[in-house]
Amino acid sequence: MKRSERHHLKENTFAVAIARLQTQVRKWGGTLMFGAAIGLSALLLFAGYSWWSSRTTSQAGVLLADALALADAPVVPAPADEPADFVQPPGSYQTIEAKLSAALPKLVEVADAYPSTESGITARYRAAAAMAALGRHDEAADQYRQVIVQDGGGLYGRMATLGLADVQIASGAYDEAIGLLAQLSGPDAVTDLPVDGVLMRLGQAYGLAGRLAEAQAVFQRVMDEFPASLYFADADRELQALRTDG
Repeated sequence: MKRSERHHLKENTFAVAIARLQTQVRKWGGTLMFGAAIGLSALLLFAGYSWWSSRTTSQAGVLLADALALADAPVVPAPADEPADFVQPPGSYQTIEAKLSAALPKLVEVADAYPSTESGITARYRAAAAMAALGRHDEAADQYRQVIVQDGGGLYGRMATLGLADVQIASGAYDEAIGLLAQLSGPDAVTDLPVDGVLMRLGQAYGLAGRLAEAQAVFQRVMDEFPASLYFADADRELQALRTDG
């Protein structure tokens, strides 16, 4: 075969390959465009969600900061000897009840507006604690339960479980409190809460419920498992009192 013929054959082969590629592109063109459109839409949706999520988080954080400024404000009571001349320092309150009452509506506002955000969960937990401190036990219990729903596996969820147990003890629902405290101090409990402190509350709940043998066992556990605990002396005192009463 002559050189010119071989060159002509190569050109024909290349032309055939190009023609086949063009045919495939025309064939797949609609599919490729559709796929590109889907990809672009997904990218735009992700960017929009990221912007919205960031904006929501920022707004919730600002509102929470305003609420916490009230909840954590200093308490400066009027002096007993010269109450008439007393001038309340700006940003302070005369009583804990006064500052909690001022902060509570703002905390609930954040919690209700942004319930699933970190700021919203924090606000609801603080609102529950404020209600408990004000003696509004039923409302506090409801707020604590909502925190548990939103953050059951997180630290705030476990702290809310502990807070709910305290509210139930204050309300006389000892058996319900015992169930929650046993859950928080059991063998599978997460250790980001002070187990010795949880056990002390559990022992006290057992005592209030009249289950004295179980209360003694819990206080003994504090002493056996946590010999360096700050609660060791309290556990020993509770244990001796139960033995004397028994």
